[in-house]
Amino acid sequence: MSVVPTDVITGILSRLPVKNVVRFKCVSKPWSSLIDGSYLSNLQLRRSFTSNANIKLLDSYAEDDEYKAYSVDFDSLDNLEELPRPLSTTSFGVSSRIFGSCNGLLAISHDEAGIALWSPSTKECHYPPKLTIGDMYDVIILGFGYDVINNDYKVVRMLSSGKLVMIYSLKAKSWKRIKDCPYEITFHVSQDGAYANGSVHWVGVENDKDDDARVIFGLDIGIEEFHQLPGPESDISYKNFGYRSVGILGGSLCVFRDIYHQDNIVLWVTKEYGVRESWTEDFYVSRDECWQWCMYYTRAISYYRRGDRVLLDDGGRPRQPAWFNLDKRTREVVDIPGAPKHFNAIIFVESLASVLPGNH
Repeated sequence: MSVVPTDVITGILSRLPVKNVVRFKCVSKPWSSLIDGSYLSNLQLRRSFTSNANIKLLDSYAEDDEYKAYSVDFDSLDNLEELPRPLSTTSFGVSSRIFGSCNGLLAISHDEAGIALWSPSTKECHYPPKLTIGDMYDVIILGFGYDVINNDYKVVRMLSSGKLVMIYSLKAKSWKRIKDCPYEITFHVSQDGAYANGSVHWVGVENDKDDDARVIFGLDIGIEEFHQLPGPESDISYKNFGYRSVGILGGSLCVFRDIYHQDNIVLWVTKEYGVRESWTEDFYVSRDECWQWCMYYTRAISYYRRGDRVLLDDGGRPRQPAWFNLDKRTREVVDIPGAPKHFNAIIFVESLASVLPGNH
């Protein structure tokens, strides 16, 4: 009987649904090693990103007695799946949320238990040691991303004042403190970091400066240094607008800004990282076209495949994502059969990436 070459097997596996591939680990030890290895994982991820395949929407927030997470196919918005949620909430007033999504791995924060790194595709979980720095009144800022330089996944944790910046390395399985952040993150903006181009990004203000003078800044998690990004060019001075939140849209860094005394928000997207001239105004949303009073906390989740619509979440209650049609300027609330009333959506891609430290 002829033997199928390993490169042929690898190519076939990289095109199959991740859940099926995981089941094949029991075929033999060589197959298990192949599936656990970084080559197949990276190949499968590249194919998914290139073809926009294996994309899921997942409910990122749980409170009170929630012990499940819910995911749904992004293209069809059906086939709802219940997943056992790491760090489930078991008491009233306690919540957990997913604060980062990168290469199919999710970072979860729990009010009492700390942080977990989770792969919904492989069902793996990893629990960094819980930190106790700061006190109960401190606002904690979080971020998660991939360190390309060191082939490592890292969690960022700091106070909203920019003090006590800690980085957790999955490869080293330990926390370490780095120099304080020169920016402060206020309660007026979204506070979870957005990962792009090797850095985790937030909106903040330089320490000891006016809250109106908000900037976009990032932490390069490879060299572990903070840097400020040039914002969009505009004929509106910073005193007339404010950055609200950064995010990722179509693989690029984006930022919402609101114009003072005008009831609308504007989304800008950068096509070339770190270049001011590459920012383009993508669209604006007015209060008349929005569906909640808290439109200033709107998040952009993803473009539709044809690019004529964008999926938005305004952060209100009930939290239900909605399509905003860029041409007709209309909205359509997304109805996901079986989903919970509050569905705070994030994007993730099914992948073979591992949260187990020994696999990095």
